[in-house]
Amino acid sequence: MRSRTIASLAATASAAATVIAMTATPANAYDRLTVLDRNSAVTDYCPCQFNDAIDGTYFKKDVGGAASKIVYGNASGYVVAKVEFHPYDEILHMYDVANDGDGLYYKVSYEGDGGRWGLYSPPGTSNAWDVKKVNLDIPEGRTVTITIYDDKAMKKKVGQITGRA
Repeated sequence: MRSRTIASLAATASAAATVIAMTATPANAYDRLTVLDRNSAVTDYCPCQFNDAIDGTYFKKDVGGAASKIVYGNASGYVVAKVEFHPYDEILHMYDVANDGDGLYYKVSYEGDGGRWGLYSPPGTSNAWDVKKVNLDIPEGRTVTITIYDDKAMKKKVGQITGRA
């Protein structure tokens, strides 16, 4: 009798934990993001290569351009995301490398033409890594600002990088 009672209590506790885990909102995996790596380069002097824990970064020569990248990790130092601005062809690369139900959003803006901007993020699939590449088509010489947010509403700012097209 005692064994059945213990087994019944264990099963009930396990079921309750499963229900809580299934109904909980996505983990706030990014409550305490840390910058694990940050690099920038004046691309007059490139090609430039920077290593990181994801796949490294290679910036092409683009006279007058300035490239930038940042890699974020969670509170444990585990890599979760990376964003890069490549002035050659004005390309934005975004990586979500933690399949944890959370992701970052990247607001890209540049000076001139009345100030234009767009909000981008990787697709957020069940793949181990999600990567999105966007051709921004920004006029040459413009200063580009990439503001990083932990929410689509852009209320929780995480960081910022700048570059020049």
